[in-house]
Amino acid sequence: MAKPKIISISNVKGGVGKTTTASILASGLNARGNKVLMIDSDPQTNLTMCFIPEPPDDTPSLYHVYTGDKTLDEVKNSIKLNLDLVIGDFELCNADIQFIKTGRLKLLHKALKKLESEYDYIIIDTPPNLGILSLNAFLVSDYVIVPMAADSFSLKGVRLLKQTLDEVEEETESPIKVLGLLLTKYTDRTNVAKLLEDSVNAAAKMLHTKVFESRIRQAIILQESQIAKMDLLEYAPKAQVTSDYIKFIDEVLERIERGV
Repeated sequence: MAKPKIISISNVKGGVGKTTTASILASGLNARGNKVLMIDSDPQTNLTMCFIPEPPDDTPSLYHVYTGDKTLDEVKNSIKLNLDLVIGDFELCNADIQFIKTGRLKLLHKALKKLESEYDYIIIDTPPNLGILSLNAFLVSDYVIVPMAADSFSLKGVRLLKQTLDEVEEETESPIKVLGLLLTKYTDRTNVAKLLEDSVNAAAKMLHTKVFESRIRQAIILQESQIAKMDLLEYAPKAQVTSDYIKFIDEVLERIERGV
């Protein structure tokens, strides 16, 4: 199997649909016949809670991979056929303090080298900051997707993300492509989202990318599917927001195929 395509989902602001996007993208790619690994790199463990009940405190997790006590293969959980999850851990909150040794920015890179050939795609849900966990994710990523809620507050941090990605590129001496900005929590019944289009396009230009044509509508059914521990594609296959995400996945694959 060829080297997998690794995609980080990132925004320095929380509440923009980052975890939802990561979970549905992974499930959608899996539904199209790909073997997919999800990595919950956010100490809030929201991606983990999308698929499994809250694990006991002693459950092996990504934290134990970072400490060197476990391999990714030892901590991954099978969600369904060809869809695996490395669960997050609240202990990762102290990552910036705990992992200060030499090589700390390549801990995930080292761990992935032992199993990356098993997968077609690896999707990483990053925390809403640009600390050690996000840097480790960026260093292994081929692409970054930036979800942004359709409100003015979500535009903050784009410049900082750009600066961080530039620094990572200098470290790796290879470019990280921002696959696109994804507008979430979108509603066309107000003028707010439309008024922000110019600002969002400016943010995309700063990151040398484009806004995805797909717009992810606000929908309570997203939370319902997560509570039910089911991916949206199975929980509500005919919902409008499901259609939004299917179109988004189509765009992701198209952009990857044409090299962005």
